[in-house]
Amino acid sequence: MAIKSKLNVGIIGSGKVGTDLLIKVLKSDYMDCGLFVGRNLQSEGMQKAMSLGVIVSDQSIDAFKLSRDTFDLVFDATTAEHHRSHAEYFRRANIKAIDLTPAKVGRYCVPTIDADVVTNEQNINMVTCGGQASIPVIHTLSKVYPHIHQVNVQSRVAEDSIGPGTLANIDDYYSSTASAISAYSCIQNVNVDLQVEKSVWKPDMLTIIRAYTNETDLNKLYEPLQQRLAQVRKKVPGYNIVGTPIYKDGAVEVVISVRGQGDWVPAHAGNLDIINCAALAIAERYAQHLGVRPELVEAEHAGALGSLLGMFGKGTKGMPETA
Repeated sequence: MAIKSKLNVGIIGSGKVGTDLLIKVLKSDYMDCGLFVGRNLQSEGMQKAMSLGVIVSDQSIDAFKLSRDTFDLVFDATTAEHHRSHAEYFRRANIKAIDLTPAKVGRYCVPTIDADVVTNEQNINMVTCGGQASIPVIHTLSKVYPHIHQVNVQSRVAEDSIGPGTLANIDDYYSSTASAISAYSCIQNVNVDLQVEKSVWKPDMLTIIRAYTNETDLNKLYEPLQQRLAQVRKKVPGYNIVGTPIYKDGAVEVVISVRGQGDWVPAHAGNLDIINCAALAIAERYAQHLGVRPELVEAEHAGALGSLLGMFGKGTKGMPETA
């Protein structure tokens, strides 16, 4: 397989999620952003992208149709409704799509469980922020306690971490989160709730998971849950278990907090950070599958620099001195 220097990716959606994702992409050793697309060049996200030297367009999906560039994949950070129409174009254009909306068009993906699906699927759905926060834990719970008959998931987030796209997607959010939880755990009775904190407090994302089962032995949960926590934190450093799991009122309760990295959205907006980190992890897995080798690219750059220095003599001794 030919070695690629970096993936060329596009991002559609210039809101909070899309702009934060852009900054994460630009930090990655595995990809560059060839096109950042929205609908308003005056928006904060578009202005930020331009300040970073990224090519932008306000032509929405038409920007990709008109572009002469070739994209290895496109991240869609718009809305579920818009992605359903975008997905058809990406399919016809043979562009891999990583969908950060709850559109449920493509295959669900949670990086610590099934990252390799990105190598074969054309459309990958990142579920929701609540799904990315809860599913790694619920998947573990379902393995440790095989007779769980109901799961309740309640996420609490700060008001300024919720944008218009999330509000437009709210019904899809509930449906997609519940559907994905069932898909990963085989638990059919799933209840999902999202609460928005509208006070002056800016809490980190908090997700409370209650798995109803007659099994009360919490000791056997310790090691599997710690292993899963370590796996998630490799990509989402601010992902933590609050306190310790408890058994209460017929359910094993696990509380998760997520604090973001503050790249564009505030650090307390862990709900936005976690889905972007998940999407980035999947894209980097795809880059590895295609043969992207950052260390070889660095070696090429070092070789080019060495050749340049050689023009002035060995090492840096031949370089002219500066004041």
